[in-house]
Amino acid sequence: MAAVYKFKPYNVGRWIIWSAFAGILLMAPLVFTSNLSTTMLAQMGIAIIACLSYNMLLGQGGMLSFGHAVYTGLGSYMAIHALNAVSGGKLHIPVSVLPIVGGLSGMGFAVLLGWVTTRKSGTPFAMITLGVAELVFAMSLMFSEFFGGEAGVSGNRVAGEAFFGITYGPQIQVYYLIAAYTFVCVALMYAFTQTPLGRILNAVRDNPERVEFIGYNTQ
Repeated sequence: MAAVYKFKPYNVGRWIIWSAFAGILLMAPLVFTSNLSTTMLAQMGIAIIACLSYNMLLGQGGMLSFGHAVYTGLGSYMAIHALNAVSGGKLHIPVSVLPIVGGLSGMGFAVLLGWVTTRKSGTPFAMITLGVAELVFAMSLMFSEFFGGEAGVSGNRVAGEAFFGITYGPQIQVYYLIAAYTFVCVALMYAFTQTPLGRILNAVRDNPERVEFIGYNTQ
């Protein structure tokens, strides 16, 4: 049997776009050099991750959620508590991986609350997510030990041993950490949209009844 070879050409446009994205992340703090600019760029990186993750719900899955900030917020609280544990010597992990702690924590809360909210779709789903968001907001004022009340939870990011001189004291070091996670998260979210599960999300958005007819659980 003769061997069959298939060659898939490189998508030059995609390489250009992703290279330009990485270049902008690298060069932005060299163009905007003030402390305010660096702080704003870091906030923009965080917002990119949050907004694109919401696009996974609304844009890819067609699910209008009013409670998406719950998962971002709870993950952030877990990350700051992990940072304080590192500062207190109770947890021995590098500061660089604390965003992963926050991401995994947010995913855990999303699985728990999503199991409830996704039992409905459309307007009922949106209203349930709004109720969950209000519930968590009320809890934030009642459980001050975890949420810190209206003042929140403070921490010191300069914790643990310096890694190749990186202490995360200067704001520029914090920015590049956020920029690295921004690039990786954007790439992973794009890759997810190309998977069979990501494509099924589009089908659920467009016609959930047909998805059920071919044997998929839309929830």
